[in-house]
Amino acid sequence: MTKIVLLDIDGVLVSHGGYRAALHSTLNHYASLMGLDHFDFHEEKLAELEKRGIFSEWDMVPLLLGTLWNDVLSHRPDLNLPADLSSAAVEIGCNVNGYIPRELHIPEFKLIAGQYPAESALQHGCFPFIPLSLRTNLLSQSRNVNFSQTMRLFQHYTLGSRVFSQTYDLPAEVETESFLHTHDRSNINDEIRARLRQPHLHLVGLTARPSAPPKEISDSYIGYAPEAEIALELVGLAGIPLMAFGKLEYLAAKYQLDPATLMKPSPFQALAATLAAWTGEEWSALQAANHWRETGMLNEMFKRLPNTFELIVVEDTMGGIRSTRKAGEILKEAGFDLDVQAYGLTSGSASKAEAFEQFDVPYFEDWSALINGIEL
Repeated sequence: MTKIVLLDIDGVLVSHGGYRAALHSTLNHYASLMGLDHFDFHEEKLAELEKRGIFSEWDMVPLLLGTLWNDVLSHRPDLNLPADLSSAAVEIGCNVNGYIPRELHIPEFKLIAGQYPAESALQHGCFPFIPLSLRTNLLSQSRNVNFSQTMRLFQHYTLGSRVFSQTYDLPAEVETESFLHTHDRSNINDEIRARLRQPHLHLVGLTARPSAPPKEISDSYIGYAPEAEIALELVGLAGIPLMAFGKLEYLAAKYQLDPATLMKPSPFQALAATLAAWTGEEWSALQAANHWRETGMLNEMFKRLPNTFELIVVEDTMGGIRSTRKAGEILKEAGFDLDVQAYGLTSGSASKAEAFEQFDVPYFEDWSALINGIEL
């Protein structure tokens, strides 16, 4: 049977050491401004955030920094702080007076549909001891490199200073190499890659990673970081269709949309990915998915899909699985005969395994176990 396979990148195709290293370096940059030796959260804490639906380090960094600052400022509620993050870090450090939190608890808050998690935290009034102007600068516009200081610094570490300047047309603020190049590792070997490259399998990347615009677009790439493409090249799958953040961002800009509303767990991303996997066309797949968004109907482009096929998603979190399951329901309602299969990869994480168990998703520790445990 024809199989369309949606593959997440981080935690699935690659061990995302680059993003994690960039997260820790960004946090430690602010820790150094505060006069602290280091500021780190263990991986299981980060996995717990992913379990809550907070998948991107662009949200994790401001939430973790906010957790630290709110704890410190709860002991100095009268402290007058500037709205600039770096200046505030220095001022907070001058008033720590030796206090170091032993255990930090990231506040629970409900994610708001169509908003990024950091923005949801702001809307719910999290971190009340941080002055509002500083809190707004910390949590707002977490994908806007010109506004978000944490995102801008994080991108230096992911891309490296030279590529950062080329990508965003901005001067580098710190000198660093690319952590994606030095820390990311492929999760698949030659044998697994050969299995994935079988003729009856139609692959597509499904990821929240930044990326170039749709491959058919020849416009300027300023502001579009090709991080998803870097990962596919690393694992030997360069050239497969890709439905990543930059693709969604490009369409969103054309139609005055917020790309957050298009990303997994929205079915939009999985619908576009499914069509792109079969046709090899990213831009027309995005436009077809947007027609569904506007009308609730699948247009002629979707008739190019086979009538019967298996839709498979491999994820390390529930976001892409929810997106794919919803997309499968939409396709079934339109008359397609398909079977949706979702598989989780845990890399040994207890939090990820628990999340998959909660939603009845079969899961495996690594690709070798997955390949041997399912039929591809």
